[in-house]
Amino acid sequence: MTWLIARRAALEAYQDRLTLLMGIGFAVVVPILLVVVEVRSLLQGTTGGADPAFVAALTFNLLVVGLLPTVSAVGIAAGQFAGEKERGILTPLLASPASNLAIFGGKVLGAIIPPLSYSLLAEAVYLLCLAGVLGTAQLALLPLPPSLAMVALVPLVTCFAATVSSLISSRVRTYNAAQQLGGLVLMPLWGIVVTLAADLLNLGPVGLLGAVLGLLLADVALAVVAAATWRREEVLSQT
Repeated sequence: MTWLIARRAALEAYQDRLTLLMGIGFAVVVPILLVVVEVRSLLQGTTGGADPAFVAALTFNLLVVGLLPTVSAVGIAAGQFAGEKERGILTPLLASPASNLAIFGGKVLGAIIPPLSYSLLAEAVYLLCLAGVLGTAQLALLPLPPSLAMVALVPLVTCFAATVSSLISSRVRTYNAAQQLGGLVLMPLWGIVVTLAADLLNLGPVGLLGAVLGLLLADVALAVVAAATWRREEVLSQT
């Protein structure tokens, strides 16, 4: 049931023209511009591809290019409850025998699948552009543990943001209210993530693994608590 709900939500997001254009723009245009403008300018100010500051910047950009396409997860999640209430299509699902966890989990999963697919494309475009500018030999200088940690943070942060946005959406009446509140609540999150991610580059493999596992546990706990505390009957009364 969770997968069926998620699949329906993801397909709707893929069919939305604005979301599609934003996703492709962030996944293709932004990584190319980042390599052409920032990476080439960094190359001119460093001693070469092995410069520690240069390598750290390339590694950190793995998080940046991955997170940018996931901004749309907030809007998609905002439409999962509040948007469907406005369109009058939420009642049949709430009246079904599906559990609260299945419904809430399916909505969150459906909100993160499309943005994460764009993030995957963005990472591929970024690495291909780096290989074209630096060469595959220089690309191999990227440190493996921090690089993997930067990539792993993308779905974890996206899941956290989508869960918070879905929780807000399930408690307000309109899509606009859900989107605006979600954006305001999550704005500090993006700043905190970027700030902490810069410090992660200085941690060893154990510290990186601990940070990723900690965020994973936070995602699971938030999703379970959110699903358990939202009032299904209250939402039904608002539809």
